[in-house]
Amino acid sequence: MKVIVFRANTKKNKKTHAKAVNPRFGFERFLFFSFIILFSALVLVQAALMNPATRTFLVNDNGLEGSPLQFEEYLYSEGEISVALCSADVDENLKLLVNGEEVAVFSQNVINLKVKEGDVVSVDGSSTEEAEVAIVYATDNIKLDNIGERIKVNSEVKHIARIIIE
Repeated sequence: MKVIVFRANTKKNKKTHAKAVNPRFGFERFLFFSFIILFSALVLVQAALMNPATRTFLVNDNGLEGSPLQFEEYLYSEGEISVALCSADVDENLKLLVNGEEVAVFSQNVINLKVKEGDVVSVDGSSTEEAEVAIVYATDNIKLDNIGERIKVNSEVKHIARIIIE
């Protein structure tokens, strides 16, 4: 379908009217073209930064800031606790958990653990029938109220302590 649009009754000798000039039109045009130019420059620079060959010319700093941590530097303070199996002989089905992960089994009667702030120490006795454990030692920087207290574990995962380091 074709639509033809034309003006009817136009006179050739009619005076043309001067268009009203909007004073903001020049400023809007400037803003529009500056946006187009800056946006295209941004896209070109980002494309150049993705190419490793051109990136070397655009970026001067290739090194890492700071220095890596050495072995003896710690981000947190550590402590040590000892958990003892009180009720029975050695039981390898009784597991010691720190933050839900198995860290040791009771292959001996006393287990020493290195712990840090906020660690949760638990005993998994789901494979055994009944056992008693106790925290028998904690370093001076660890604040625990239940040192020496016996905790019974009956085929369950039992929470022993939450570590608070002073």
